[in-house]
Amino acid sequence: MSPEMHFGVCGIGYGHAARSAILIEEFLRRGWIVSVSSYGDGLRYFKRVGIGAKPAPGISYGVLPEGKVSIKLTIYKNILLPIRFAEQVSRELSFSEDASLVVSDSRASTVLAGKILGKPVLTILNQFNIRVEYPRYKRLIELVEAVAQAPGEIWALSDEILIADYPPPYTISKQNLAIPESLAEKTSFIGPIMERVEGSAPRKIVCEKYGLDPEAAPIIFYHASGPGYERRRLTSLLLPILDKLSGKFQFVATLGGDLPNRSYESLKVFSWVENPVELLRVADAVICRAGQTTLAKALAAGKPVIMIPIPAHGEQLGNALSVSKQGAGLALDQEKLSAETLERAIRRILSDPSFSEKAGEYRDLARKLEPVEYVCSKASELASA
Repeated sequence: MSPEMHFGVCGIGYGHAARSAILIEEFLRRGWIVSVSSYGDGLRYFKRVGIGAKPAPGISYGVLPEGKVSIKLTIYKNILLPIRFAEQVSRELSFSEDASLVVSDSRASTVLAGKILGKPVLTILNQFNIRVEYPRYKRLIELVEAVAQAPGEIWALSDEILIADYPPPYTISKQNLAIPESLAEKTSFIGPIMERVEGSAPRKIVCEKYGLDPEAAPIIFYHASGPGYERRRLTSLLLPILDKLSGKFQFVATLGGDLPNRSYESLKVFSWVENPVELLRVADAVICRAGQTTLAKALAAGKPVIMIPIPAHGEQLGNALSVSKQGAGLALDQEKLSAETLERAIRRILSDPSFSEKAGEYRDLARKLEPVEYVCSKASELASA
């Protein structure tokens, strides 16, 4: 009889759903019966890739019109958070009832539901403690940070905690992974969960497919990612800048399913591509937000990154800081983004070989890691224990 699994996936942005989809497809291939739940961007991603996911009550943070995370709006949007969380747990209890294993990708409600039912729980994370970045209202920040640490107390109930990030010192989310020593024995760094970068079509063929010239100016890939509003906000700022710089570089952009606000004859702009790894392989550098999944993919391809983190977003600012300190990329402030600041960053990345060398270290490490096999092995152990 096939083992059954329930997979609860965080729905903020595409990253959690993208890596979970890889695992879900592998579990299905190995004969598991899998149910999936998510919300928001995650639910939309699963629908796009053909995975049937059940809707769960959503949780999100507040964002100002300029794309900056707002503490006040976050509190306002989540004023009924205890009720919403209880609704999530209730829904997860019904989804997990027949499962022999519960898997959570950054969903505290899934972990709690699994433990209430007495099921083994495997949790996949890339951040354990949530950082709040906001210079004002210090007392309010202290309160918000205290609440933000609550998921860590629930994630700690898991039987296994798998960190989907590069092992130290290459960890992208190191600023958000202050894991208590008491959890060390059941916590493992397994590497980013993503499509294999090697093995796609040759550079010339990929360039022809996307209308690029492999012999002309450097190819710069803008990979839009992250939560919907913040993703669209950056795209609206960035595409006119790329258009202005298009005589100096070849730009290709994928917009995460969004549509450009106008046509750009000098840019190669795609609403969605099925295999962005192809473009990562042929690019000379990558422009992106600072989400862990997107950064992990770019670095696994050995490409230096120009990161534009969501303003006041603790996790993304921490990721950008880690990668910058490791020497594999540069971070730009969205509020100071212009044709001049972006061109300087691109030219610095392309002219200094140390950026590509450092990104190459991530690529070499990624080739040695087998995160999907590790997750499947742990899942089998827990389900049969």
